[in-house]
Amino acid sequence: MANWGTKASSPGITLTMKEVKREKVASGTMITYRLTANGFAPGTRLTLLRWPLNQGITAAMNGIVLDASGTAVCGPPSPTVSAPAEPAAEPDTKTAADTAAGRGSSASPAPAVPACTKTMQPNAPVEISVTVARGEAIRVGLLAEDRKSGAASSVTPFPIQGEDKGCKLQVLLGAKDAELVLIEGDGFKPDAAFTAGTETYGQKTSLAAKPDAQGHFVAAMTPYVQGHDSGDTVVYYQSDTCTPTVSFHWGKGSYKAE
Repeated sequence: MANWGTKASSPGITLTMKEVKREKVASGTMITYRLTANGFAPGTRLTLLRWPLNQGITAAMNGIVLDASGTAVCGPPSPTVSAPAEPAAEPDTKTAADTAAGRGSSASPAPAVPACTKTMQPNAPVEISVTVARGEAIRVGLLAEDRKSGAASSVTPFPIQGEDKGCKLQVLLGAKDAELVLIEGDGFKPDAAFTAGTETYGQKTSLAAKPDAQGHFVAAMTPYVQGHDSGDTVVYYQSDTCTPTVSFHWGKGSYKAE
């Protein structure tokens, strides 16, 4: 999850999610995105990947192509529609294509992926409409049908974050009810002395986080405390340059779409 994005994409290929509509519905705020990509070979037919919380990466539809502007649209019907074939050789760097394909595992072959033309008209833009909770990232990908190239992207419509003097902490849900969360940090000095940790019901725990050369770090944690089935956790970072904090609620039934 932490690497879903540029690190999980093939070199030279990018994927962007653009919000085109937001409306209130009974289940929350329905947000609609369209996808644009750059770097795929012209005419490449693509498969749309989704990665919802508490689920694995799934292939939603195939037969997608990019129009002249790079927007993902439904391509013309293909004579045959089947699950992508394995490439002759694996690339050295693990990309979104590798992750989605499950390389290196003993998983059963994926079932055939439905063509976009089963629910869309050719040349219609691919749209993703979802409701999400605070701190929940929407993760999508586009994978070439030969699985030799792919790109991943994510967006968090309702971020849980705290900032101080250019330093930012963000909490991302790794599972519903915050059973697992990712703590992301940006803007930190990699050579500064610091203390990072969390506090829940008065219990403090060190956070295994060390900024890289770009001032970024990611750490995973489970906030649950013995004797409590819900609560609030404070994440803090203290140094001479900045002291951001952020808090989040966790526990059974805490997952609610905005």
